[in-house]
This record gives sequence, C-alpha cells and structure tokens, in this order.
Amino acid sequence: MPKYTRTLGPYLTLPPSKTFRYEQNIRHVVERTVASLPKHHGVHFFLDPDNDSAFAFRLAGYRVVQDFTFRILPEKSLETVWQDCDQKTRNLIRTADKKLSVQQSGSAEAFIALAKREQPHSHHDYPLLKALFDEAHKRDQAIALYAYDQDDLVSAALLIWDGRTLYYWQSVRSRRSRVPGMNMLLIWKAIEYAKERNLIFDFDGFGSVRTAKMLASFGQKPVTRSEIRFGTPVYKMKRYAIDLLKRYILRKYKGYDLY
Repeated sequence: MPKYTRTLGPYLTLPPSKTFRYEQNIRHVVERTVASLPKHHGVHFFLDPDNDSAFAFRLAGYRVVQDFTFRILPEKSLETVWQDCDQKTRNLIRTADKKLSVQQSGSAEAFIALAKREQPHSHHDYPLLKALFDEAHKRDQAIALYAYDQDDLVSAALLIWDGRTLYYWQSVRSRRSRVPGMNMLLIWKAIEYAKERNLIFDFDGFGSVRTAKMLASFGQKPVTRSEIRFGTPVYKMKRYAIDLLKRYILRKYKGYDLY
C-alpha cells in the first residue's frame, strides 16, 4: 500500500439483489480480479470497514486478519457522543479546553516542525506528508488543528476526509507539556468538525495498546478493518523480518507514543 494510505479497494458497484446473489457476485468479481493479477510474491492491504469483499478474499486463498478502528456515525448527536465518553475522558477534555486554545490551519508546517522535534526517530516522509496534505487542502479535504498553551504549540493533528468519512489522520504532542488531555481535546474538536460536515468520524486506528485504550474511552464500539494478506515463502520471510524490526523500534522508542 502507498505510504499514508489506510485502506485500499476493491470498491465494487453491483446491481441490487438478494443477499445470496449479492455475495455470490462479490465472490465472482474477486475471483476474476485475483486471476488477472500479474505474477507476484505477496499482497498486503487493508479494507475499509464498509467493504464487503473480505469473505471473498478468504475463499480465494488469502489470509484475512482483523484490525480495528473506532467510528462515529453522523446521525449520532454530539450530545450523545459526549455522554458516551468515559467520565474521566470528559473531565480531561474540559481541563484541556480551559487551558489551551485550538486553532484551525490550512498548513501542515507547524505539525511537521513539532513532529521533527518530538519524534526524531519516526518513519515520517515529511515531503510526501506535506504534499498529500497540501493537495487535499486545495480540494477542501484536509485541515490542521493546533493546540496552544499561550504561544507554545503543545499538540497538533491533521484531518483528512472524502465524501463520507473524516479521518483523524496524523497527530503529535509535546512531551514537555504538562497539560492533561491535550490530545483528547483535539480528538473532540475533530469530532465536532466531522459533525459540522455531516461525515463519519474515524479515529483511524491505533499503534499501541495504550492508544487503543485511550480511544476506547470515547465510548464507541470498535469496527473491523480487515487486513488481507497473501505471500510466497520469500515474501513471508521478508514480512517477518520487517515486523521484528518494527517491534524493536516500538520498544526502543515507546516514549514517542503519539497519544
């Protein structure tokens, strides 16, 4: 998958039909798609939670693994979302809201500067990140949120969206700040922004158990984001080595957790 891409197709437009025929049509399309692929050692991508093709890929010989994110549908009122949050989470958001000011911006420059300072060992490709954000912003599909403690930037997030879903795409915080709940505040502001645009809000997954528990405190049920894998022995060895390296880096630099 391209870097910074969260989910990949296929997205299918099928004629209306009963459940059996609809699922059968998905299986036929996926079978033909797999058969038409060029020779390859491996396939790896994530399906959007609304994508119905995971079962078809499983029957086509692919490995299907469950990953998770959290989502808030636009029909759920902001008041209900607030009440869904754990009491401690609401208190942290209130505290941060009193101490910090949050600004919207069409530039990712401040985000990148803070990320370079706070995450010196991250795997960000900053020129690519900036280019993607800038192009999305030109299309009215991206915005940056910045939380300031007086003049000091202490937390930042990049939001990006399509016609249905707004993603809490990237975030970073200052480890020197002692303001509790600063990232929770930005998440809440992002939820409000998604509500204004009548979009699904997607927390965009998590990178650690600690982060998952923090996101779960917003009171939303996890939704499945299926991971599709296929690999020859050579490809599997390569993926195993990459996964080992990732786990080593996460353990070594666990202090740089995004939340």
